Amino acid sequence: MMSGNNYLWQLMFGGQWLKIENDHVIETHYCQPGAKGITINTSIGKVFIDFDELKTDSAALKVRRLSFVPQGQAEDIAWYYRDDDLWCEYGSQSSNMSSTSIDSKDIEMHFTQNPRGTIQFTIGLTIYSLDFYTMTQINLATGSCRDVRRRPKFTLNDVGAVQLGSALQMLSLGSQPQWQFEGHSGAWYKFKHRYGTLTECSLNSNEIERKYQQNPTDCITFTVNGYPYKLDFASMIQKNQTTNHTRRIRRVLV
Repeated sequence: MMSGNNYLWQLMFGGQWLKIENDHVIETHYCQPGAKGITINTSIGKVFIDFDELKTDSAALKVRRLSFVPQGQAEDIAWYYRDDDLWCEYGSQSSNMSSTSIDSKDIEMHFTQNPRGTIQFTIGLTIYSLDFYTMTQINLATGSCRDVRRRPKFTLNDVGAVQLGSALQMLSLGSQPQWQFEGHSGAWYKFKHRYGTLTECSLNSNEIERKYQQNPTDCITFTVNGYPYKLDFASMIQKNQTTNHTRRIRRVLV
């Protein structure tokens, strides 16, 4: 275990497991339920780590995350389901599932006992099944299926005395983070004070990055043409506070 962290990210290369330097950057992304993965630079080039499968896009590299928890304690794990474009934690007040018969701790207990099993729970009068093997939640009345994710909870103490901002720069080897939102056509656009001739935004990509480095699980508010928006780092979503319309956002290295 390095720097007092309770996790360790490693890559297997040439038959040997090697520590990934500044792995708390990977950890901050991994703890976000909306993050599919992260691209890092290695000695063999850029490698994408898929958080759902815990594998890389390179046949030459394997990845793993080790967890170190003091004896008698359990890692703080959260379980999320995808509600349209948002990832919501089971049992949280913000998830609109206040009447659910189960929460993250309950799910984690069952998962620990049988990682390939299923459990049933209720929301109001509706019965659901959660399948650990497929990581899906099914409404047993309608057959509706939602994706599920299991992620550890992030705390700023995990980074220790190292500044997250400088570590991000070290990991990206000089690449500059850029924040983008998804447009109607599926194209991605950079956040900036002026998108075009008529559209104005109250913040830009650099300002979002500074806020993200202070707390990668926080939210930030801003305006577009005077309309209020909320940008959620944990869900990687921006939401129009007037219409409740959401868009995906992402952080990329350019």
